Amino acid sequence: MTTMEPEQAYRAMMTFLWGLWDRTKQPGELGIFCDMCSYIPGVGTADPAMWYDWLAVVKTLQTGLPVSDAESATLTPAALKPLDSEKGYIAMLEFIREYWERVGRPAEIGDLLGQMRYTPGAGTAEPEMWKRWLAAMEEVRANPSSTSNA
Repeated sequence: MTTMEPEQAYRAMMTFLWGLWDRTKQPGELGIFCDMCSYIPGVGTADPAMWYDWLAVVKTLQTGLPVSDAESATLTPAALKPLDSEKGYIAMLEFIREYWERVGRPAEIGDLLGQMRYTPGAGTAEPEMWKRWLAAMEEVRANPSSTSNA
């Protein structure tokens, strides 16, 4: 199974999310979320907090321990282990779920989380989601300099 560094996994997540948004191009919470999460190579994200939130989710997934706000502000991708496709997907789900909870549980993001729900060994609630995730990972591997922004 191929792995990705946390920065690559983030770019795969953004490729995945922008792909979902591109299917409808409807104004709403997903577009707002994607804009805030837009990746800036070597810097992080348009909203800097999103980058540190991503790194904290990855570290928590890898260690099983919560990350404090103070600790998350000092995290770097180099301090984290690579993610396989399953761990990357789970990190993406958790990252989106945390955002959803923080901003008052908007229905559009809640619906997306429902479609993305993942059960180890059984896959995603909406089977196309897993296929789209694997395609996003492959796209990032094939285009290492892509920023995955719409």
